[in-house]
Amino acid sequence: MPDKRLIYGILILFLVNLAQAFFTPISEDEAYYWLWSQNLDWGYFDHPPMVAWWISVGYEFFQNELGVRLLTVIFNSLSLFFLWKILNPKTQSQIRLFYGIIASVLVFQVFGFLTTPDAPLLFFTIFYLFSLKKFLEKNSTLSTILLAISFAGLMYSKYHGVLVIVFTLLPIIKIWWRNPKFYLAVLGSLVLYAPHIFWLFENDWIPIQYHFLERSSDEHFEFRKFFNYLGIYFLGAAPLLTYFIWKSIFQFKSENSFQKSIWWLAILPGIFFFFSIFKDNVQPQWLLISFIAMALVLYFHYQNRVNLKWILNLSYIGILLMLILRTLLILPEISPFEKNKNFAEAAAKFNPEFAIFEKYQEASIYKFYNPQTSVAVHRTLGNRKSQFTLWGWEDDFYGKTITYISPWVKSENSFKGYKNRNYYLKEISNYQPFDGIEIETIDQLKVQLGEEIELEVKIINHQKHPISIAGKSDFQLNINYYKDLQYEIEYAVQIPLSEFILKPNESKELKIKFKNIEKKGEFKACLGLNYQPIGTSYLSKPILISTK
Repeated sequence: MPDKRLIYGILILFLVNLAQAFFTPISEDEAYYWLWSQNLDWGYFDHPPMVAWWISVGYEFFQNELGVRLLTVIFNSLSLFFLWKILNPKTQSQIRLFYGIIASVLVFQVFGFLTTPDAPLLFFTIFYLFSLKKFLEKNSTLSTILLAISFAGLMYSKYHGVLVIVFTLLPIIKIWWRNPKFYLAVLGSLVLYAPHIFWLFENDWIPIQYHFLERSSDEHFEFRKFFNYLGIYFLGAAPLLTYFIWKSIFQFKSENSFQKSIWWLAILPGIFFFFSIFKDNVQPQWLLISFIAMALVLYFHYQNRVNLKWILNLSYIGILLMLILRTLLILPEISPFEKNKNFAEAAAKFNPEFAIFEKYQEASIYKFYNPQTSVAVHRTLGNRKSQFTLWGWEDDFYGKTITYISPWVKSENSFKGYKNRNYYLKEISNYQPFDGIEIETIDQLKVQLGEEIELEVKIINHQKHPISIAGKSDFQLNINYYKDLQYEIEYAVQIPLSEFILKPNESKELKIKFKNIEKKGEFKACLGLNYQPIGTSYLSKPILISTK
């Protein structure tokens, strides 16, 4: 029979998260993942499919924000159960320390109700640590099965899951290296994970390409990223307990192999993601796996101490502040998520039947609050690829009269949208999608100022319909130079060509000529098409151009 103090804790946590899930408007990312759940698959552009599966189950019961978050609330409560089993608090002092620490961990609060891939990653990290502890204590068939399930659960949640596995197993390699049951667990997890591996293979490993090659390709090192990272890593677990967390990490001496693994998990992700700042801006949730380990190390270090006054008092203050912040998320006048609901309602007043947005977040929010409508995304300058790229829904709008909703393409009808901008609704008849056009050319070029450049390019039509380019058509080939941000264009040239038509799956090789920029420096240049009703979209990878 579980300790009644655990049961009370789980019940309180469940009810608080349930109320939060019901009253808090949907976030942009949640709406995006909800759209995944309406189109179930073994994988998606950005992440593995666990988050979509969770939402799909909950949404069967409640067709609102609560349905999106229902399984997150349930599994977060189960996380508390497994944390209790990992730490096994017995005395009144240890129980107060347990609840004080866990309630102070920000990610445990945030992903107790918000449903993003980090919510299942949080649960499966804790479940994996529970399974690993059981496996190290008792090398049984049940612990082997639990370990296999937790391996697969981590990897189905988020690709970061592999870091949890690697960083906890490295320090205890001598224990599992010659253990046949460990390899059975690995084999079992691979069997469970095989459908996603096949999906990756069939889709050209696109999430891997995105995260490791395409993501933040225009980013570069800035000192603000360095200081931002330091703030996240050293303060992000539980801000008010930061001193005690790092004191415990530096002073902690592990009593067994499991505690040794936990200490490594607290430290190594921080080192791993430190190198990301030279290209990317580290996000707080990336270090979720470290924050959970930090909380466990803090408990291990102080569990047998008598004087816990400072830790407990700071924990209580943190819990109070967290309850205030969570209450503010519900209030319409204050909640940062209320703008999403307002955006969807304002756009819906114009009754667009086929709505096209520039960002996947906008399309997802609109679709969540208006599920009967059809949406698509037309990716413009500076907007990244997304699951909409894989779906290719824009291609289904070919020849239809669509409503293009954007803050940049102006029209007579508008409403106040994000950042208090005017969002314009432009009706376009006989819409001609072109997101499925690909342009291949060289990767880099060194040229003189103002020199005439000649390039060989290949234009491929991956769409289901033909497209007419150049001449008197609505599509004109151009090239745009920029340095850091794609939409901050420094130089643009339209390329004169005779009109030609590309049928579906047809390609054409061309030699194009244009005058180089008359400015020294290092530039990136993308070839794209300018569609007369909307504007330019890039359709090639950046060309690195050096002018002198």
